[in-house]
Amino acid sequence: MWSHPKSRDVGFFTDIDLYAEALGLAEENESITSDFLKVELRQRLRGLMLVEEQSHRVARDLIRELREFGWLQKLDGAMRTIENTPHQIVEQGKEALKISQINPKAFRRILTEKMFYHYVIPGWFVARLWQINYNGQGTVILPSPHKDWRPESRLWEQKEWTKDLEQEVLRSSETAKRICPESFPIDEITWIESVKNAWVRLGELKRKKVSKKKQLENSALIENDQKEFLRKNEIEKIRTFAPRGRLALAMREAAIFLLFNIIPPGKNEPEFDLNKHPLPPRSFRAWCPRLEALELIFYTDSHPYIPGRLIFPTAVFRKNAPCPPFENLENIKNPKGERLWLHQPRWDSSKELFVETLFQTHQSISARIGALYVSLLNVRDEVCRQLRLSSILFDDFLEKAFHESLCRKYHWSISLETDIREDQRSGSGLIRRPIWIRNVPYSLIAMTKDF
Repeated sequence: MWSHPKSRDVGFFTDIDLYAEALGLAEENESITSDFLKVELRQRLRGLMLVEEQSHRVARDLIRELREFGWLQKLDGAMRTIENTPHQIVEQGKEALKISQINPKAFRRILTEKMFYHYVIPGWFVARLWQINYNGQGTVILPSPHKDWRPESRLWEQKEWTKDLEQEVLRSSETAKRICPESFPIDEITWIESVKNAWVRLGELKRKKVSKKKQLENSALIENDQKEFLRKNEIEKIRTFAPRGRLALAMREAAIFLLFNIIPPGKNEPEFDLNKHPLPPRSFRAWCPRLEALELIFYTDSHPYIPGRLIFPTAVFRKNAPCPPFENLENIKNPKGERLWLHQPRWDSSKELFVETLFQTHQSISARIGALYVSLLNVRDEVCRQLRLSSILFDDFLEKAFHESLCRKYHWSISLETDIREDQRSGSGLIRRPIWIRNVPYSLIAMTKDF
């Protein structure tokens, strides 16, 4: 079995840069509190959305994790509330901060080991992906409704499970299995029953109302003769729900329960000595972005051919592996004693394959949509899938390829643009990770090749 997690209460934030920034604030000041962090942590982007201020919960979770990592310590003194309990940086925290400033990659590796020690999830999650679909190099799909499935809103009381819901649940899983065999190894009966149970549970939750503050903000933006319409519209929102959104949540909850439970799919023996789910849906939302930032996995919810979340590992457990292209994390081992190896190819030995894959992917998307400039995010997702690259490595490789194209060292030409595409201006497109090159977010690419 895997080691018993020292904690399951992972912080509900995904930006790992917060750790180093909080340590920096702790070093600059005699002590910090969660109230202090909430005010002092800088604004940041989540995808293309500006996060002006962190929540109280994020600030509390951040301090708690830094304390668990051994980088902060609570100061002695009178009893205080959680929000104003002072914490001070310790020597290990100062060393970690210095490493983050000099070598961000090395800091990410330290974070990976700290999180594995406390939560076990980083190593276990990678191993589970390989268990689910070994022949497919760990590729897993969590099905969601197809984009073309857009049923009308229903009254809140209409909670029954219907035939059209069942058909969409089956259609999505069939698409996943057709595109990537063994990526979703769940039989139809089990899948339908699990999604149905999740649907029923979600239907029993109390409906959240639009806040008074939000209604006042909306009222301030419209003329008086439109306020009556707004009042009726807000009431209508409270009385109805979107079946697509609820089914997507039910499918995600069911998929996580079936694929990432204590017992692997198709097995009989548990991997943890736990009575609870090792990775509940709420924690799953935090862990996927974290594991991607640590270069352990790649995932996307926006693959053009896949209805759902595509996940694959960019690391593997082995006794030994060639170095390069692999990098060893000696302190992370599975129950067999195999060490974790990250796929970290070098540019000099990878550039020809990278550029050729980049070009072929661009050409394929360009031909399909009939435009020279295509979504760089879609290109990234497919190139990373084919070459098993982390998103950080893709950014690094693309920057090098772009620079060499400007210098005319090779027979290709790359043009990048920062224009915001229509599909990035709302919904999930706003939180989709852009490609960063020298602190500039790019979203479009055009590529030509001299034959």
